[in-house]
Amino acid sequence: MRGGDGLKGKVALVTGGSSGIGRAIAERFLSEGASVAIVGNQNLEKARAVAREIGTAQAACEGFVVDVKSAKAVASLVADVGQRMGPVDILVNSAGVWYPTPIGSLTPEQIDDMIDVNLKGVIHTVSAVVPGMIARRSGRIVNIASIAALVPTAGYSLYSTTKAAVVAFTKSAGLELAQFNVAMNAIAPGNTATPMNAAIRTASEHQGRRDWIQSITPSARAFTPPEEIAETALFLSDGRVRGIFGAVISVDEGRAAGIAMKEE
Repeated sequence: MRGGDGLKGKVALVTGGSSGIGRAIAERFLSEGASVAIVGNQNLEKARAVAREIGTAQAACEGFVVDVKSAKAVASLVADVGQRMGPVDILVNSAGVWYPTPIGSLTPEQIDDMIDVNLKGVIHTVSAVVPGMIARRSGRIVNIASIAALVPTAGYSLYSTTKAAVVAFTKSAGLELAQFNVAMNAIAPGNTATPMNAAIRTASEHQGRRDWIQSITPSARAFTPPEEIAETALFLSDGRVRGIFGAVISVDEGRAAGIAMKEE
């Protein structure tokens, strides 16, 4: 494990930073010396409480909120973070919504919500930070995609579509930004232990689903700890790691690799 100054002096903005994968990433970045802007979607008190809880004496941590669906609000957030903490060196797009999206029963509101948050939200935040990164010829962007972008699941077609679009955006814009030493990459997590799926992981009525998840997971570990996603985000955000642009790294217990034949 690296020492505690790998990101020292850097400012990281983490959307979805109040819980789950985003919070784990924020904590890991703080441990490496970065100042972190934790961005929630609505609850400012929660974002500030998390910032107080995980902040350290060596690295500043502040809580913010933003509606990622609004390009204007995101631009205002980035300007606010810049004034209070400094220019954004690292952006992590971890904000997202996830729920079943069976074809034929989706409402127009649900369609707009999922596309606006999962896809447009990523584009808005990237668009807001990239001009400064290009001017400084330095920046790291990590988009949290999903295994659903690579191995779609029936009943989650719209969710899978939005995450596949994030992957395509990461690759295309990653190519565009490489010449400026701005590295944009994506992580495709599989089932990850977060508050969002706590009931699935713990409730007795979901035992059958847990058994099914484990049966299709090559590693036989049904849920990846969010801290392992955070380690991957740290790797992609470290300025000492060069030459990775527009890549998608699966942290999914092997699911994207194919079907594993298990011993009887």
